[in-house]
Amino acid sequence: GSAASPAAPARPPLVPLTPRELDVLTAVAAGATNAGAAARLRLSPETVKSYLRSAMRKLGAHTRLEAVTTARRSGLLP
Repeated sequence: GSAASPAAPARPPLVPLTPRELDVLTAVAAGATNAGAAARLRLSPETVKSYLRSAMRKLGAHTRLEAVTTARRSGLLP
């Protein structure tokens, strides 16, 4: 039989995330809701949603969890 290939390293997203998108993803990764992230970052909840949607689009993610997981695998989040 053949040995399984090692997993290819995750590549960073083609479009870099802005510092604010990373701030929002960091808050979401820590378990914050949009409202919680907004309070933490002193933004409106709608602004948080906008940054999160933008980050998700750039990461090719369809959910918050997928965005956080992809960002971690790409080395953007610890």
